Amino acid sequence: MRSSWRDFTVPNKEFYHPFRIHPYADGSDEDRTLYLTVPKDRKDVPLVIFFHGGGMTGGERECPAQIYNGEYAVAEPRYRLSPAAKAPAQIEDAARAVAWCFEHAGEYGIDRNRIFVGGMSAGAYLAAISVMNPKFLAPYGLHYRMIAGLLLISGQMTTHFHIKADLGRDNGPYNPLIDEYAPLGNLAADLPPVLMVTGESGLDMPARPEENAFMAASLKAIGHKHVRCYSLPGHHHGAALDSCDFLVMAFINEVLNKKESCNE
Repeated sequence: MRSSWRDFTVPNKEFYHPFRIHPYADGSDEDRTLYLTVPKDRKDVPLVIFFHGGGMTGGERECPAQIYNGEYAVAEPRYRLSPAAKAPAQIEDAARAVAWCFEHAGEYGIDRNRIFVGGMSAGAYLAAISVMNPKFLAPYGLHYRMIAGLLLISGQMTTHFHIKADLGRDNGPYNPLIDEYAPLGNLAADLPPVLMVTGESGLDMPARPEENAFMAASLKAIGHKHVRCYSLPGHHHGAALDSCDFLVMAFINEVLNKKESCNE
């Protein structure tokens, strides 16, 4: 589901309170706000935080529409964009938005133990690196083990090409760099469950399906127990978002059912 922030609408809105726009950092910058939508008459609901793409330089809201099914709260954050804000500002904003959701979960009936973080393209990269590199959540007393799962739709798992450029580490858009700003440089066996969905090799962005598959294989090799990785035949980059709903919902339900089984 794509739309401008000015035309923000909520699917199945009869199940939800009207969305609210919250600043998650000091100041009045509209790029550091999140759009929070909470179900009516429900307590201790899971939350999905979903970051938009746009290459760190633009982008409107993007979120799988089926997440708005009346059972989950949804937060769609905005973040500062380059060139006005240089990296790692975007990663820091992503971590701050996640922290805000944890800090205010109780006010909105959100279960802190069932908070998922995801995104599309650059947003998937931000979701991954802000959670997987512990230094970004640490200032807020959070750790990746507190995240229920990662929902990564066609994200770059090496250091994002625009992050490289901002940091003066640009070795070309398709020459991979794996450093502290790469999800692939922050693998751990105890990371939260991870879902990765991309388009088809040769149709999605160059090397995008391959590096996602490599990360999935590497996580499994070091002992991670819950990784799902899908490359959708016939799908280009944007189409991966259009067709990911079923896989996202199945993954969330799988994680939540497992959590319930462990708590019994």
